[in-house]
Amino acid sequence: MGIKETGHLYEKMNEKKILVEMAPMEGITTATFRRVYSRWFTGIDRMYTPFLVANQTHKFKKREKREIEEYCPGLVPQILTDRAEHFIWAAAELKKTGYTEVNLNAGCPSSTVTTKKKGAGMLLDPSALRSFLDEVSAARETMDMPEVSVKTRAGFSSYDEADDIARLYAEYPLAAIIVHPRIRDDFYDKTPDLNAFGVFYEHIDHEKLVFNGDLRSFGDSGKILDSFPGIRGIMTGRGLLADPFLPERIKKHENLGKDGFSDREKEILSGFLDELFDEYEHDLSEGTALLKMKDLWNFMAASFPEQEKKLKAVRKARSGWEYKAAVKRLLT
Repeated sequence: MGIKETGHLYEKMNEKKILVEMAPMEGITTATFRRVYSRWFTGIDRMYTPFLVANQTHKFKKREKREIEEYCPGLVPQILTDRAEHFIWAAAELKKTGYTEVNLNAGCPSSTVTTKKKGAGMLLDPSALRSFLDEVSAARETMDMPEVSVKTRAGFSSYDEADDIARLYAEYPLAAIIVHPRIRDDFYDKTPDLNAFGVFYEHIDHEKLVFNGDLRSFGDSGKILDSFPGIRGIMTGRGLLADPFLPERIKKHENLGKDGFSDREKEILSGFLDELFDEYEHDLSEGTALLKMKDLWNFMAASFPEQEKKLKAVRKARSGWEYKAAVKRLLT
C-alpha cells in the first residue's frame, strides 16, 4: 500500500490519537524486555504483562511479582483465571500497587490453558463468562478495584460464535475490548478474519475496540484503520518483535524500507540487543540469556530475509561473546 493509497489515513490518525499497544507474549515481553525496549524505542502507548495466574492460593509467584513490581504509566497487568473470586482478589491487590486497569485473558489458545476453561476456553461457555463478568462488575461497585478490560478471540471453534460474544461484552462497562479476530482452533494460523472483527465493531462502542493480529507494517495498520475508523487502537506483538521500530513507524506513517533497516536503525538495534542480553545475563544466567535472545530472533529473523547464513550463526552461538559477534556481523 503506497502513500497515495493511504493518504487519507494521515488525517484520520492525526485528528484522533490512535493508541499503539504492545501485546503480551509469554516468556518474551517480560519486565526486562519492556524496560530495555522503552530505553531504545518510541511509539508504544500501552504495554501488557504476560498473564499472571490468579488461583485459590491468592498469591502471585516470584516470577509474576517481577512482572508487576516495576510500575509505570501505561502498563496493564493481564490476569488468567476462570474464577471471578480469584480475578477480584488479583485486581484488588494490583490496585494497591497503583495499577488503574487490569486485563482479563480470554484469548490464550494453548491447550494447557483452554482445557481448564481459561483463556480462550472461557468462550466455550458464554453463560459462565456472563456469570464471571456479572460478579466482577458487582465487585467493582463495592470495592476499590481497577478498571477491567478484556483480550479475546472471536470464538472458540466457529466464527458463528462472534455475534453472541460481542453482544455479551457490549453489556458490561469494560474499559477496552482487544479483539484478536481468529478463533481458538486457528491458533496463530490463517489470516485474521476482518468480518469477525466487523461483528464486534457493529455491537461495541468503537472507542473501546482495539485490533490485534498480524500487524507487521504501517500499511497493515492503515488498512485496519481505514476499514474500522474510530477504534481506540491497534496492538502488535510478533510484528513489533520482527521490527522493534514498528510502533514508531506507525506513528510516523512509514514502512520499513525496501532495503531493510537503515544504518542508523542498525546501530540502535545493535545497542538494544546488546543491552537486552546483558540485562538477561545479569538477572538470570548466560545460558538463559542466550535462549531468550534466540527466542527473540525467531521473530526478528523475518526482517533479514536474505541473511540465512548469518542468522544461522546467531542461532548456533554457544556463548555470549559468540552470540554478540554473530549479531554484529549480521548488522554490519
